[in-house]
Amino acid sequence: MSTKGWRRWVYQPQALPLRRVLYQVHLWLGITVGLYVVVISISGSAVVFRRELTRWLLPDGNIPNTGYPWALVILEWFVDLHDNLLFGSIGRDLNGVGAVFVAVIVLTGTFIWWPGRQRWKQSLIVQRTQARRFSWHLHSAIGFWSLIFLFGWSVTGIYFAFPEPFEWFFNRFDQDPSDFQRPGEGILLVLIDLHFGRFGGLAIRTLWVVLGLLPAVLFITGATVWWKRTQKK
Repeated sequence: MSTKGWRRWVYQPQALPLRRVLYQVHLWLGITVGLYVVVISISGSAVVFRRELTRWLLPDGNIPNTGYPWALVILEWFVDLHDNLLFGSIGRDLNGVGAVFVAVIVLTGTFIWWPGRQRWKQSLIVQRTQARRFSWHLHSAIGFWSLIFLFGWSVTGIYFAFPEPFEWFFNRFDQDPSDFQRPGEGILLVLIDLHFGRFGGLAIRTLWVVLGLLPAVLFITGATVWWKRTQKK
């Protein structure tokens, strides 16, 4: 990007052709995989307390004579839906492809979120404005504050489906194979912990249930913005 283009991005990003292109990519890719995002979002929140619920219903680890508890049957269905889209290894691969699309949506959304130097602070909060602009402000604010989670979930989703490229990268830049530490692997492990909320106690797990629904909220608000603009045109 030239110096002039950089200054335009800092002060008037809406005038940049690149931003318009990325906005279209963000918009149509979001609409295309929107249903997938909603399914993954809701199913992910539904299985946050999987371990706790299993220990509560099966304290000794044995299945009772009455059969597998129906609550766990439903829970495992959500787990399979979230991990494999109910289609086994094929579903796992499709999940990885969907995670790639989500990563692109997150990256393009990060770029087009920037409103300019004079208005960036207003984009951090949901402002009191006209009803037709409320969905846009809500979408923008949630997208910014959940950026780390969204990107982490997409990267780990890609890793769970296609671990080979990650392993190649870690091994490729590992200068000392005997130290059990590979460059970049620590970051991935942190993202995996963030993916499942594997730290803290009940408060963190409850928070993760709420955070897991944010992608669905982003799709709904984004689709609302698109629909209102379409109706206006």
